[in-house]
Amino acid sequence: MSIMFKEMNTEQVQRYMEFMIPSYAENVSSNTGVPKEAALHDAKTQLHTLLAEENRKKDQYIGYIFCAEKEANVGVIWYNTQKERDRIFIYHIYIEEAFRKMGYASAALTHMEEAAKHEGIGNLALNVFAANEAAQHLYKRLGYETASMMKTKKL
Repeated sequence: MSIMFKEMNTEQVQRYMEFMIPSYAENVSSNTGVPKEAALHDAKTQLHTLLAEENRKKDQYIGYIFCAEKEANVGVIWYNTQKERDRIFIYHIYIEEAFRKMGYASAALTHMEEAAKHEGIGNLALNVFAANEAAQHLYKRLGYETASMMKTKKL
């Protein structure tokens, strides 16, 4: 399968944020116990800051995962190149529902690895919610190791 990344324009980034903010807030709330209103406020603040146009020009990248064979965008990838830390931090990788379990996430992460090596970057990093077992399985299969864990206790 042949995939490439196609950078989003400002309008596409705005549509992505409309989708991502409530989704991310819901994940934060359900996985960490943060009240939904606070999680939504934090998600809006974080995404509007990180994805502001001036910040996207500073080693940030957000784009579509494009499959040449399907002639379609199959997902989204958002990452930050941190040369001083010798890593690329993947904020979000998302595969559209219709294209899941077809190898696109693996292909996108492999493509990311090749790009990182080409840039002389030695590490990829990301966070994953504990409840996202499918993603955890994928990352383990691709050789990612647990570097830290957040624990919570509901009272």
